[in-house]
Amino acid sequence: MEKHVEMIRMRGNLLADWAFASKGSVQKVVQADFAHEAYRWPLLRTFNFEGYLWNGYLIIILRDKLSGIPAGGSQKPLDDPNAPTEKPTLGNIGVWQSYLRSKFSVRPQDFVAIIPIVEGAKKVEEEWTQWSEEDKKLWHYQIRINVTQQFYHVKGFDVVGDFFIPPGYQFLADDCKRFFKDHPNYAKNVFIMTRLVKGNRLLEELDRELRAVLREHGLDPVRADEKMYLRDRNLWNNVCVYMICCKYGIAILEDRVADEFNPNVAIEYGFMRALNRPTLLLADEGFRNLRADIIGTLREQFDITDIKGTIRKPIEKWLKELDIITT
Repeated sequence: MEKHVEMIRMRGNLLADWAFASKGSVQKVVQADFAHEAYRWPLLRTFNFEGYLWNGYLIIILRDKLSGIPAGGSQKPLDDPNAPTEKPTLGNIGVWQSYLRSKFSVRPQDFVAIIPIVEGAKKVEEEWTQWSEEDKKLWHYQIRINVTQQFYHVKGFDVVGDFFIPPGYQFLADDCKRFFKDHPNYAKNVFIMTRLVKGNRLLEELDRELRAVLREHGLDPVRADEKMYLRDRNLWNNVCVYMICCKYGIAILEDRVADEFNPNVAIEYGFMRALNRPTLLLADEGFRNLRADIIGTLREQFDITDIKGTIRKPIEKWLKELDIITT
């Protein structure tokens, strides 16, 4: 640590150089992906910056402010026994980002990154050329993490946890915001994937009992036919809003109402799994239309002829696996 402190002391502008390089990298991404929002993007107006040293790495923090000129001080050693012990990699950068945002109270409109210090380099460009390909990928990934957080801030989201809008679906941000006005707790939202047939008593009972169990444990079950959030009333995009805004999902497999693997349930289940959202496959014990892509997936069973007597156990087993139920 002392070696790097002395090296940085001799290169007094290291932190300032990287602060402005960070702002420039954010600006490039914003101009490329969100040009129509750039005029109100945080950090692009002005900011304060600070830095910390950890085992040959520099931690850069930019804090958005409304006016004034950019300002910052000297970097300080990070001496925290609760800091991650392994150097940042693509595999653990999420842990590092979570730690840094919590440790230094980094807001969604701010910026934080951790980068390797190159001995002897006098400019950002020199350091960049000496970074490994892994280091460069890690830098770009952290830029994306920060821009995504800032995007949610610009759009006015008030969500916590691991909520994200996947690439290519940012155009649904305003619709997601409307969804969260009705269902504000992302970590409690459960998307129910089921056959939608109005007036079917069997499916109505299944929906009623399923919701009752989930609500008993503080969760908020939702179905895509409850409300249209899209201004253009596009059905598929409306379903996407529900899936994006729910942390969990339950896919119902039954073929009593129609002798098929419901195609809507299939595509919604695939989408939720692609988002890496914990999703329960809840199958009627008489379900016959299994497909190759789910044969190897663990399913929980219930009896659709005895919904009230069999639906609770598999759901609560799943909730215990997720640590939602702890007793």
